[in-house]
Amino acid sequence: MRRSAVTLKDVASAAGVSMMTVSKALRDKPGVSNATRDIVLKKADELGYSVNPSASILKSGRSGIIQIIVNEYNVPFYAKLIDSLSTAVVDQGMMPFLQQTKYSYASAQSALGSTVLAGALADGVIIHASGLNSKLVNEIRKGKPALLIDSVDETLLASSIAFPNEEGARAAIKHLAQRGCTRIGIVGPPFISNRDFLADPTPRKLRLRGAKSALQELGLPYDESRVLTLEGMTEDRGREAGHRIADEHMDFDGLFCLNDSSAIGVIRGLTDRGLRVPEDIRVIGFDGVNGGEFAVPSLSTIAVDMDQLAKLAVMNLVQQIEHDADPLPPTRTTVGFSLVARESTR
Repeated sequence: MRRSAVTLKDVASAAGVSMMTVSKALRDKPGVSNATRDIVLKKADELGYSVNPSASILKSGRSGIIQIIVNEYNVPFYAKLIDSLSTAVVDQGMMPFLQQTKYSYASAQSALGSTVLAGALADGVIIHASGLNSKLVNEIRKGKPALLIDSVDETLLASSIAFPNEEGARAAIKHLAQRGCTRIGIVGPPFISNRDFLADPTPRKLRLRGAKSALQELGLPYDESRVLTLEGMTEDRGREAGHRIADEHMDFDGLFCLNDSSAIGVIRGLTDRGLRVPEDIRVIGFDGVNGGEFAVPSLSTIAVDMDQLAKLAVMNLVQQIEHDADPLPPTRTTVGFSLVARESTR
């Protein structure tokens, strides 16, 4: 029998089951035993049956494609996030479609409003990209399934899974203090006042606010001079900060970097100038990227549970996709973290 002539009915007849059972087995849906699924898959393979994607989409209204929009691919944080999200999507029997915006607002809007993906093919979208807030997502997607990662919108119009920004930052500062640090610096965004934060909240400013509150609770100084502002949270910018700390003889004995990439760069910069980590300055990062474990010295970090984040994100999106009535109300969930103490704060 020619491949194109094989139908779902043919497979059902060969396997001795109903067409509904074949459909569930081929889509790996619940309600079919493992033994029956194996028989169906074997018969489908023997007959040369293949799913017609266009017909499947027309019939179900779903493609099984999840659009994932991020700022970029080529940094450790996004590599880990993409890996976790892609795995979680595949585990749900769906297919991820990745797009990067390179931090461009126009590219982010274009990706989100694509008539091909957003309008037809993708069942839902997961977003961690600059310039896309829940209001804009809701306007462009018009209530279609969407989930934002680490949105700080006060009025939430799309569901969000958040990082433990303030809680993790507080834990990082307290860890440095427990290691004996009393002159703690912060490598990250500009110094903020409460007014600045309310006017322009961001995840990094949440981390800065958490660090500030921890220092104040501990009776340790916090002012603008103790925050080294970076134009980008990369290894290169971190190395520049390390050079500056050494060259200007800044009197820090501990540093909290608002992400791991900048922390790894800071350690490199301090080492370039002959300062030792942790003997002269202890350093801790945030995110828990894989490379921190293999840096020299290995990096202490606030490790976000990225797998938990990805599973919760995809689970939330699937619930939205499978909910046929009015759109579900948006929710905000914060994931957990663990403090991983390594050589850089020993």
